[in-house]
Amino acid sequence: MSGKLYSRREVLRTTAGVAGVGLLAACAAPMAPAGESAISNEHRQGVLWGLQYDPHVEAYQRLADLFESQGGGTYEVQPQAWPIPPKVIAALAAGTQPDVACIMGEQLTSLHLHQALVPCTEQVYNHMGVDPEESFVGDAIGAYTWQGDIWGVPTEANGVGNMVNVPSEDVIALGLEDQYPPLNGEIFFESYPSMWELAQALQVEEDGKVTKWGLSSQGWDDMSYLGILRTLLDKKSMDWWDLENKQFNINTEEGVKAMQLYVETPVEMGIETQLDQSHVDAALAGKVALARGNGTPSLPMSWELGYSYVMCGAPMVFEGELPLFAGEGGWGFISLKQSHNPEMAIEFLRMLVTHEGQLEYAKIYGGAVHTSWKDLVGVYDHFTHPDPDGPQVGMARILQEHLQPLTTFEGVGFGSIAEIGSAITEGASEVRQGNIGSEEAVELIQTRCEAQYQEYVSDVRELGLEP
Repeated sequence: MSGKLYSRREVLRTTAGVAGVGLLAACAAPMAPAGESAISNEHRQGVLWGLQYDPHVEAYQRLADLFESQGGGTYEVQPQAWPIPPKVIAALAAGTQPDVACIMGEQLTSLHLHQALVPCTEQVYNHMGVDPEESFVGDAIGAYTWQGDIWGVPTEANGVGNMVNVPSEDVIALGLEDQYPPLNGEIFFESYPSMWELAQALQVEEDGKVTKWGLSSQGWDDMSYLGILRTLLDKKSMDWWDLENKQFNINTEEGVKAMQLYVETPVEMGIETQLDQSHVDAALAGKVALARGNGTPSLPMSWELGYSYVMCGAPMVFEGELPLFAGEGGWGFISLKQSHNPEMAIEFLRMLVTHEGQLEYAKIYGGAVHTSWKDLVGVYDHFTHPDPDGPQVGMARILQEHLQPLTTFEGVGFGSIAEIGSAITEGASEVRQGNIGSEEAVELIQTRCEAQYQEYVSDVRELGLEP
């Protein structure tokens, strides 16, 4: 997804004037006890916000239809352009907020700091008898966990940073299908040099000018880079963020090596460059061959448009050893303390911790290969292409059986992933353009991460909480 990542500090700064103390006070107001509404369920009307993107809008409408069919009332779906959290905060100040919203869990920091969200552990999970640790895949629930509670219901697990999209027809045309994944039956590239070798073979040049780059990893830089760094640091029993010591381990020998593997070396080899779009858009526009980071080019909706991408795992950092990945969780649903229909909103979230609710969402993209619901792992009959030997099921198996088990949530307590992601993107972009080297890039990223963390600590302590 393209578009500016609004930082927590930007959101707080731009909304403070309109929200003020009144918003926090209103957000703290308790919800009405169940059963006090004078409006019958079938006549209740709520508002649902989510991403203004056709597959998402269709999923929201399916959920609204399911809720209505169960007698819960009707939801009006009101799609919103990215990013959604600043719009929610502005709407809270104006009194025009939705009842529920679909937002990525890792993007909720600003809403947490405005004390705007409804905690869900008791009202949703315990009420429905659902153990979130047992019912959801890997990093999904971690994205909605903050200060000891869960603040939403995930509907997707991590779907970025741990994969590479490979143009199968181009590889076959070169007679290389027996040498590289996934066409050779392997899940991962055996090394970064192996991936670069294929990128060189796939790159197209005319009259000495590149017309199709061999590789692009631009976009979703944070998860891709942090996965490499996490793998390198694991040798020292370290992680990129040390919660116990409140320390970022980016400006390290491993941090430099990770940036070299991720960006600097392929740029020096002439197989990657800075583009004006993400690797997903560039791949679908025919500007790059290998697209590393986001699996969209390998989804059914891309095949139906004539593309032939298939997905494999990101390269092994150490040959013969499975890599580790940093997961951002995925999309899910939250409710607001200022909801105009609080009971209805909670009932909607409760519907989402049922198999029926998760299934209706999981029909997104022709079948969500990165579902968050554990009972849908290995279930493919809702896919548009359920052939057990077909590419969609093959993609789902790679993700669910091989990549997700190696993916853990990026971490907690470090501040805003939007700001950290912005810092990593800036560092990687500067390296792609040849403006700085990896050593300078990791120093830049570390400095920005530490600065945002100090602001985060200050903001949390103002709420009377410990960071």
